[in-house]
Amino acid sequence: MAATKPGTEEAFEQFYRRYERQVSRYLLGMLVDSALAADASQETWLRYLRYVNRPEPHFDGALLLAVARNVARTAWRRRPREASADLSPSADPYSFENSLLISDLVRRLPYAEREVIVLHYALDLPLEAVCRQVRAPVGTVKSRLYRARLRLREAYLAGEGARSGA
Repeated sequence: MAATKPGTEEAFEQFYRRYERQVSRYLLGMLVDSALAADASQETWLRYLRYVNRPEPHFDGALLLAVARNVARTAWRRRPREASADLSPSADPYSFENSLLISDLVRRLPYAEREVIVLHYALDLPLEAVCRQVRAPVGTVKSRLYRARLRLREAYLAGEGARSGA
């Protein structure tokens, strides 16, 4: 393994602290299953480290999220079909990942709609950043968000999800 430049480890540690929660939230939002999301998070960081293991590493949050997106896609395709929400309570009961009802309703969305909802609302990314991440024009992202919000609203009003024992 190549010798690292002085300060690189500290820079990576700061980068990790800054983005670890965002990556975890994204993967949990996309994959719903906490164990699968934890595995995907580790895979994301390993792939990212392989990419930036260069003499002059450059830590890039957008690239990290793109790696997480690819890992989520792969895990989504390989996941067991019977996977369901596996969310445990934490100290922050109002956080996105611990809202069982919302999580259950979001997990029922088609993948493309779920992705824009998670990026925009769970990760609080602006519309332009969501467009870059999903590589889609703003009109496409807006329509996906609209359809996803409509589906979520209809499902919520119909009493679907965790409240009805589904």
